[in-house]
Amino acid sequence: MAKRSKSRSKTSPTSDSPDDKPRVRRIGSLIGQLMSRRGYARTGVNEHLMESIRAAVGEALAESCQVGNLRAGVLQVFVSDSVTLQEMNFQKRQILRRFEKDLSGNKVTDIRFRIQAGS
Repeated sequence: MAKRSKSRSKTSPTSDSPDDKPRVRRIGSLIGQLMSRRGYARTGVNEHLMESIRAAVGEALAESCQVGNLRAGVLQVFVSDSVTLQEMNFQKRQILRRFEKDLSGNKVTDIRFRIQAGS
């Protein structure tokens, strides 16, 4: 009977190659990744967007609005009723100009207003 020879490869789990060591990452990148995953940074951005809307259209009209998602440059804003929806559509250009003025790195290219269900 022939004996099997055990050979150890160079990539065994016990080897001390550089690939086996844990990767060191900066704490700032870990915190940034956590904030983006959990959506913590989004709250601050929504507040800035809402402040710009409030400055552009006034307090009374802004109370009936809620900022939604921003996808591919299109910001969704939910409003309470059809009258507010129509008024916000009339003031869309003014709001977009205000975003350009107030927000650095503005990525909003269009706004879509929708009536919020259940209001």
